[in-house]
Amino acid sequence: MSQVKKHKDFESAIDRLEEITDLLESGDTTLEESIKLYSEGLEIAGFCNRKLSEAEKKIKVVTQNNESLIEEDFEQGEKLS
Repeated sequence: MSQVKKHKDFESAIDRLEEITDLLESGDTTLEESIKLYSEGLEIAGFCNRKLSEAEKKIKVVTQNNESLIEEDFEQGEKLS
C-alpha cells in the first residue's frame, strides 16, 4: 500500500496513526474501510518501528567516568542507568 510512502518523517506517520485510531474507534467505518485502515496502520507502525530503530542506533549516551566524558552506545548506556 502506498500510504506509507506519503510519510516522509516519523511525526507525520504518528499523526496518521492517530487519525486511523480515531476512525477505527469511532465505529463509523464500514468493515471494508476498517480493514483498509487497519492494514494501513500496520504498515505505518512498521515504518515507525524502523525509524525508531534507526534513531536508536544513532543515539549516544554521554556519561561521566573518572572526571572525563565518554560516549557509549545507547544500549550500553541504558544498562548503566
